[in-house]
Amino acid sequence: MSKKTNQLDPTTDSEAKNDSYLLPLADPVNGLSKKMTVAQAKEAFGVKSELYVATGSEGSTLTIAALLGKQILAILRESGPIFEIGSSPDSSQYTWDDTDIVLGAPVNVAGERFLILYRTY
Repeated sequence: MSKKTNQLDPTTDSEAKNDSYLLPLADPVNGLSKKMTVAQAKEAFGVKSELYVATGSEGSTLTIAALLGKQILAILRESGPIFEIGSSPDSSQYTWDDTDIVLGAPVNVAGERFLILYRTY
């Protein structure tokens, strides 16, 4: 017998963290539902991080394969956070076109670190 959402028992904290448990995923147009694991939900919806260490030869453009087609949430540069802007970034800003991060201030030294938080769109 099927149940409505409000008829389901709540999960415990440990059950909610179990990567093998299932979650419903439904198409709002045709109403068909599928199931996904907690592990799949984390991969699809979770925030991930990428630590990039500059070589010193990047100039103003960083191209990081792991970020291609991802949504950048924040970039923390060695000097502090930098902020996304549509075009013509200044020294505390960057642009993102789903391929390249264009920095307002170029990388000048090898070893400069960037912590980038991202997720899938």
